[in-house]
Amino acid sequence: MVSLGVRLSLFVTFKIIVAYNFPYESVQLTDDDVANNSDIKFGQLPGDIKAECKTFPGDSNWPTLDRWNAFNSSLGGALLKAIPPAAACYSGIYENTTKCAAWRQQSRSSLFVREDPLIPFNQWTLGNPCPVPGASPPSSNTTIPPLSACHIEYFPAYVVIVSTVKQVQLAVNFARNHNIRLTIKNTGHDYLGRNTGGGALQVYVHHLKDFQYLPSVQIGKYEGKAARVGVALEQYELFPHMEENNITLLAPGSSTVGAYGGYMQGGGFSYISSKFGLMADQVLALELVTADGRFVHADVEENEDLFFAIRGGGPSNYGIVTSAIVKAHDSISVARMNFNFQTGVNFEQANIAEWVDNTTAYAEATNETFWNGINAYFAHLVRINDAKGIGWNSLSTQAPNPIFNRTERIFSFTGQVIMPGMSANDFSDFVAPIVQDLHDVGIDIKATVGWWPTYPSYSFRPNGPGEAVGNGRFASRLFPRSIFEDPSSPEFFKAMAAIRIWVEEGHYSFHSVDYHPSYATAGYPGADSAVNPHLRNAIMHATGFDTGSYGPERTAEEMIASHARLNAYAQKWRDATPGSGAYMNEADTEEPGFQESFYGSNYNRLLGIKKVRDPWDVFYAVTGVGSDEWRVEGTDGLPTQQGRLCRRLR
Repeated sequence: MVSLGVRLSLFVTFKIIVAYNFPYESVQLTDDDVANNSDIKFGQLPGDIKAECKTFPGDSNWPTLDRWNAFNSSLGGALLKAIPPAAACYSGIYENTTKCAAWRQQSRSSLFVREDPLIPFNQWTLGNPCPVPGASPPSSNTTIPPLSACHIEYFPAYVVIVSTVKQVQLAVNFARNHNIRLTIKNTGHDYLGRNTGGGALQVYVHHLKDFQYLPSVQIGKYEGKAARVGVALEQYELFPHMEENNITLLAPGSSTVGAYGGYMQGGGFSYISSKFGLMADQVLALELVTADGRFVHADVEENEDLFFAIRGGGPSNYGIVTSAIVKAHDSISVARMNFNFQTGVNFEQANIAEWVDNTTAYAEATNETFWNGINAYFAHLVRINDAKGIGWNSLSTQAPNPIFNRTERIFSFTGQVIMPGMSANDFSDFVAPIVQDLHDVGIDIKATVGWWPTYPSYSFRPNGPGEAVGNGRFASRLFPRSIFEDPSSPEFFKAMAAIRIWVEEGHYSFHSVDYHPSYATAGYPGADSAVNPHLRNAIMHATGFDTGSYGPERTAEEMIASHARLNAYAQKWRDATPGSGAYMNEADTEEPGFQESFYGSNYNRLLGIKKVRDPWDVFYAVTGVGSDEWRVEGTDGLPTQQGRLCRRLR
């Protein structure tokens, strides 16, 4: 049995005590390495840098090129001058037609963006600094704009391509000692702008992907199976490890999400969260670099404050995690029912060949019957979650279109019930009441039921096919379980009305993942963590999308007006769910009262930990704990991150 409750490199009776998880963590910065070098020396608490603003490129105290070069030498050449790939599409020193064509083709793919150490998923978060210019592809007479139109200065100034803990430590020390903004990128999945910032030193941890299965460990009061995991392991990379070792690990829903970075630090839900809890609940121990540049271990007995804060207390705020030890569960099966219904014309009769295959399973309904069906399905959420399953669904709307003989707006619902650990026969019996209740309101769904022997066989997609990268914004809300306990209650009907108004009147799409990661499900040590208490009480995690562009073709005034409309409809969700909050990883950057909404009653405790552990404010992330004490200059009233980071004057 491996024990990791003590941080010493020696043998104790029947227990192997280790000092780090993976070889890349054995390469560490020492006091001898820094000697008298003020650029990379360790920080000394309680800290003493209280400048009004972070140092920005062009400032008189910005490090000279010689100092950057010396820093690069200490990193072993891992420092990259940050140039966005779209710069290849502009005239000047970076112009390159081949690279421009590649970026033009792939810029909306997460597979491409995750491999670039600089680019965030949504470039609106940097003020759309360097869009691909012109037509796609450009015509022979297209004028190539000058490089000055690509605002390279809006991006992080330099990136450290990390392969060892020592490089992480050097980056933290250099940024702190020069008062430079520090940002962290793992795979790039972040929709709020937390992993980017103008003029920053960016730490790219994307290559820290090691894995080791541990058949038996003892950590605190936990005894059982576990796994050592590198912070950058993505969803699709976890499934082969599960199959090889006949285990189940929690994994994100999207294939290229980094499982143990910001996803875990914000909570992290999964298709199996009603059974096993959140990703934050799986963590037994952590390795990380703190704001003073030290590499430390955190668990229930050592650095307990960090262990509490990082598990659910928000990413990029307390340190840079390099690896973790997480629970491993027995292999389980997964069953799923798919069903769909819609209003409007029968697509099979509309002679639209490319749509037929995707719509033949849609049951049709009148407008009122459609919304009665929504209520009938959501009335089953408590029953689904009590059985340790989840719901997954999307509500969308299409405007009238005379070309297709549509005179009314069409509404469609795509639903799934996902159940781990239940036999195919039992699952068919379990979902039968849902099918019957929909039939009773007038919707004869054509449900399909599937069963997979393992979680990896259910979810694995080779090579991580990725997802689209957009430039929109969305809202988020956690609907409490209590609302759904009595589907005849006024609270239930008010919540359903708010969802209907969002789609029917707002014309926004709606999506929810319906899971219940209760304290009991979280278990030990997950129940004692910084996970938002509102998340523990919820049974529906709703998101709604503004598909209107926030891209470079829109003015700041237009984007502000578009968001104001979005927020007005999101307020109807908040009014229907008083006392609840939102899930910080999928939320509005301008979530009202984010301190309460994202962190709940944990916020003050987290702020106290932040003040003690990072008095220099090395780590900043928009909507992070303590972020309300900072502002970004030059954003035209938008919550973007391209400008100088300064303290708010109080």
